[in-house]
Amino acid sequence: MEPVRIGVLGGTGVYELSALKDVEEITLDTPFGAPSDSYIIGTMDGQRVAFLSRHGRGHRISPTQLNSRANIWGFKKLGVEYLIAVSACGSLQEQIHPGDFVVPDQLYDRTRLRPLSYFDDPAVGTQGVVIHVSVANPFCEYTSEVCYRAVQQTGTRAHFGGTYVTIEGPRFSTKA
Repeated sequence: MEPVRIGVLGGTGVYELSALKDVEEITLDTPFGAPSDSYIIGTMDGQRVAFLSRHGRGHRISPTQLNSRANIWGFKKLGVEYLIAVSACGSLQEQIHPGDFVVPDQLYDRTRLRPLSYFDDPAVGTQGVVIHVSVANPFCEYTSEVCYRAVQQTGTRAHFGGTYVTIEGPRFSTKA
């Protein structure tokens, strides 16, 4: 199969990419088990794109139960180099309104029940391997800039920069 360079991980409310043409569905297995669903692969604007519904079709997997390592491993297995993750979220910034598109540049992970690494796992032969991964710049600057420009071209209000805070779910955070 021809590699797919672009991946889209759809969060709550994003269950398909209707712009995909010549669609095929691929089921993958990974050393971490099954991803959330089958990968939907097609062509959009001349580019091959892989789509995966983060919570599975029918929104059946809660955030804490997601097999994120399998989802990401599957994208990598397909050849994905640029991964765009879409999430439904709120904002504490008055200038950011519902429906706005935000391309964050930082991440604050408040989850506690999910595996945090591919390392130190016998499933991929890394047990006993200590790797310190920098998350100083957690998002690809190139991909972020491309996404921001593309959203601006649609006329949607877009914001470049901000901190994405992720929490255990299914729930939304407090106002604090």
